[in-house]
Amino acid sequence: MDKTAEQLFDDSWANVETSRNDIVRLARGIGTKLGRSLPSDDQAAVRDIIGELSKDHPKSDKEMIGWYGEAVRKLVDYARKTGIFLVPDGVYPLDVTETPIELRDSIDGAAYYPAPPFKNSGIGRFYVTPTGNDLAALKSNNRSAIADLSAHEGFPGHDWHFKVIKQYRKDIAAIRLLTPGAVEDSSSMWEDSMPGEGWALYVESLMAEPQDSAPYGFYTPEERLYHLQGKLLRDLRVRIDTGLHIGRLSYDDAVDLFSQVFDFLPGSCHPDAPKDNAKNASCKSAENNIFRYSKWPTQAITYRLGKDEILALREEAKKLLGERFSAATFHKHFMKQGTIPAGYFRAQLLDDLAHSH
Repeated sequence: MDKTAEQLFDDSWANVETSRNDIVRLARGIGTKLGRSLPSDDQAAVRDIIGELSKDHPKSDKEMIGWYGEAVRKLVDYARKTGIFLVPDGVYPLDVTETPIELRDSIDGAAYYPAPPFKNSGIGRFYVTPTGNDLAALKSNNRSAIADLSAHEGFPGHDWHFKVIKQYRKDIAAIRLLTPGAVEDSSSMWEDSMPGEGWALYVESLMAEPQDSAPYGFYTPEERLYHLQGKLLRDLRVRIDTGLHIGRLSYDDAVDLFSQVFDFLPGSCHPDAPKDNAKNASCKSAENNIFRYSKWPTQAITYRLGKDEILALREEAKKLLGERFSAATFHKHFMKQGTIPAGYFRAQLLDDLAHSH
């Protein structure tokens, strides 16, 4: 890294504000499309649209898991149509299934577990944790919300990343296959989080890049809103993670900031502060997130920093190759490097691309 933690903290706020402004602008556009009269307050307007979109939700956990599987299939079809990845023909093998009981305490929402990297059998599993048919939780997994998470955990995120690594594993040094399995309990999680989570966040934004007759890429405007919400989360994490560990933010201030910025809910999360049900739920979620960041320094920032690293590499490749540049070839060669930060293989990747056909 060429920036200190202090610089990351100072630079992060501009990214947070940009993401929030993009969310407000798109939410108001969706409101016009739906014929809704939105509040003049921007934060209230965003909450209004999120509330409206949450009405189109699965009626059961079984239906919710089915929607995630359908989203993955649509993403695969989109990649084949646009040619941004070299996806083999036929049914894309991915098990989108209910999180096993023994893993539910550690998987809040969804997670991906790859197939064994050194065996020829087995497929990856995209686990979706059942809600117990809880209405509020089902609403948070509404139709517009699932596309972005499906791209991150399934295709072309973690599952596709590990499929390509497995395909070329004979060409990848074993040391580069650091922790392709359970990560929460891995002592070397920090090693692969930069490329692994960076890749998954990168492809979230890749799916949003405009295509002919598709200004939001794969996403509908409503799905794009949730993609921007995910982007805001990762931008905010840089601010909070660095702020906590260099002493620029207290724990309580970080909880307040998370609730206010990510959930667009003003006010304090202090126990004595007045709160309605929405603010109470927001503060509980904020507390859970800040607890994680406080106990796991630097992991939360790897999503955004890893994504930025890939985007910078892609721009270098475009300049190097000119009209010869192919997104599908770039993506394949990037994933073939294994799960180590891109700074270690930048020169090798660019050389491979220069000599590829």
